[in-house]
Amino acid sequence: MRVRRMLLDALDQNRTAILLASLFLILLGTRALLIRYAGSPLPFLDEWEADGARLLQPYIQGNLKISDLLIPLNEHRIFFTKLLVLLIFNVSGYWDVVLQMIVNSVLDAATVVAIAYLISRVLHGGFAVAAIVLSTLINAVPFGYDNAVLGFNTHFYLLLAFSCASLWFFTDSAAWSWRWGAGFLCALGSALCLASGNLTFAAAGGVQFLQMARGRRAGSREALGIAVLFVVTLVLVSTIPSVPEAEGFKAHSVAQFLLAFMALIGWPAHTALGLVLALPTAIFVFRTLTDRPALSDPRWLNVAMFGWILSQIVALAVGRAKLPLENRYFDILLIGTTINFVSAFWLFQQDAPKRSLMTWRSFALAAWLFALALSLTHPQRHLPDQIEEWRTMLATGSRNVQSYLATGDSSFIFRAPAAEVPSFFPKRLRELLDAPEIRSALPPALLPVGAPHPWVEAFKAGFLRLGSVWIAIGTLLLTAVVVRMACAALKPDTRCLVGSSAPETVDLHNA
Repeated sequence: MRVRRMLLDALDQNRTAILLASLFLILLGTRALLIRYAGSPLPFLDEWEADGARLLQPYIQGNLKISDLLIPLNEHRIFFTKLLVLLIFNVSGYWDVVLQMIVNSVLDAATVVAIAYLISRVLHGGFAVAAIVLSTLINAVPFGYDNAVLGFNTHFYLLLAFSCASLWFFTDSAAWSWRWGAGFLCALGSALCLASGNLTFAAAGGVQFLQMARGRRAGSREALGIAVLFVVTLVLVSTIPSVPEAEGFKAHSVAQFLLAFMALIGWPAHTALGLVLALPTAIFVFRTLTDRPALSDPRWLNVAMFGWILSQIVALAVGRAKLPLENRYFDILLIGTTINFVSAFWLFQQDAPKRSLMTWRSFALAAWLFALALSLTHPQRHLPDQIEEWRTMLATGSRNVQSYLATGDSSFIFRAPAAEVPSFFPKRLRELLDAPEIRSALPPALLPVGAPHPWVEAFKAGFLRLGSVWIAIGTLLLTAVVVRMACAALKPDTRCLVGSSAPETVDLHNA
């Protein structure tokens, strides 16, 4: 009994931390299972040029310069991705894309859970917990499997992490304070992930402008800070290189832009009815501006994040209008789904309406949730076939690369269709495979050699093999938290608050 009491006390005192840890483990476990099933040690597509030719080859030669880390890849400066590749190369002793996938999975899980928690602070009670849990579980479905099983795509996860951290600092900080400076640095970090990260400055400037318009900011220092954010946005956007190969994917008319914009903002629905999914957030933003809450009110972060999502959608609609719904963008769009979730719950919780109005609200919320659930089935039903196709493609590519390395027969590289080799440019791939620096950096799985550091291989194998264990532990912790909160809710003197729009009622330890 004493041990049981101690465990229950620990659960009550650390409820929020345990809830977030449980969701982190569940999400981490799903990523581990996906990597184990569909991941491959074979570098793929852009990895050959970006990581191999432009990074590892000059690094091994001793010619890599700091400025090389800032050289754009297409329109993007993927500074932190390059740093991670170099770090992993020195840890593993070779070009280890699987370890990069594992690092990405940890970063992804932590970022998704943190964003779900921060955005859900406007809610209280069971709705806050439901928003966090449902948002995380939706992300557990591998809609953006491309990012999870391509080590190279670290920058997509870092974009989310840096951007959310930046807006969290910016929304409640006075201009030129240390928090404002931290937000600026995080926004700069997002700009060094993807070209669309430049728009983090615009999202921050936009929410601060709205705060000033609603009387929550005033003075020349604040005005100057907002101006600086917009000027930096213009400067950074002007430095995005023009890439001829990308011209065919851009919007070349207003109609093309609008079609892509509607498809993106309405995702996961595949019709214009998807706009209904964003309606709660539009109302939430309007209500927030009408209420004019204090800077410390967490609603401002949700407004800023919605503005940031819109900026990303605009960037994709302009730059990738031909193929706006590539699955590598879904991790970004899923943050928009989280915001819509929270907005719908927030609208339901507002005020204390009459019973008839409460019934109408319940019906509206149920209808909205049904529409979202129905919409999610559209991209989900294609996932098994897409992931299997990816797995088969990488397995075939690995065999062909192994055969070329063993025999030197170029027919294994110049295959048709191109999906049978891991690059759209087989001639360039052959040049890289023949380069001694690249060949010395290739994964041992492609060459008849042993791994330089067996402990790294043991760690990776153990981590991926335990994917189901991470999910099981996370599920047990989540069940314990939910059951404990349900029991505590029956006691009138027990609070089960995760967050609240009223600062005086926020108590994270009783979440």
